[in-house]
Amino acid sequence: MDTEDMVRDALRDEAARATVADWSAEPVRIHVRRQRRVRRVAMGASAVVAALAVVAGTGAVLSAQRGAQDVGPAAQAPRVPVGPAPEAVVVESGQQLPLGRPDWWVQLKDQEICIHDAPAYGSGPGCSGYSWAAGASEITMQYYGAPGQNHEGLYNLVYHGPGQVARMTIELDGRAYWATVASLPGSPGYASGYVWGSSLKPSTDPKKDPLKGIKIAAYDAQGRMLASKTLPS
Repeated sequence: MDTEDMVRDALRDEAARATVADWSAEPVRIHVRRQRRVRRVAMGASAVVAALAVVAGTGAVLSAQRGAQDVGPAAQAPRVPVGPAPEAVVVESGQQLPLGRPDWWVQLKDQEICIHDAPAYGSGPGCSGYSWAAGASEITMQYYGAPGQNHEGLYNLVYHGPGQVARMTIELDGRAYWATVASLPGSPGYASGYVWGSSLKPSTDPKKDPLKGIKIAAYDAQGRMLASKTLPS
């Protein structure tokens, strides 16, 4: 018998003498099961954190009036216009605010918005008023066409609800625009935004709504979305 065979025989004899007690196997199995449960719990917690991160990335709406609202994927959220937003302005009740076109101006009142549009009134003193409180939703829109300027129209956004509006946006034909935001001093409960954009083309098909697909939104000074809507709705 050579040296290598002698080593093998010695190892086999030592292994034969080493036995494992019957009581030791179950504690080992329990320990393994515990370790597996810990790993599963840790993986579950990680999944919850990841899910919350995904929800936060979708831009879910939080409203103090209606609580959390469901929002579609990020691709469905209103686009953010390029460049800085116009500075919001505060006007006195009944004050005429120019709208950037000759003989176009607006007056804000406690519960009414009055727009003077040149095609209807020329340079006269009249204006068409409507109550912002009449709408049931937090954000709405009024459109004023300019027959003498068929390439553009005035889009008037109105928000009423909790929070202080600092910026408003509108998306037309896939392009986003900032609106100039105006409000009354204090907390009258609403804000209005104005922007000139491409005119709405009337359709001879009664089933086609010229407002369809227009997206409007209102944000506070911190960039939180206060309300959004895709028309018609």
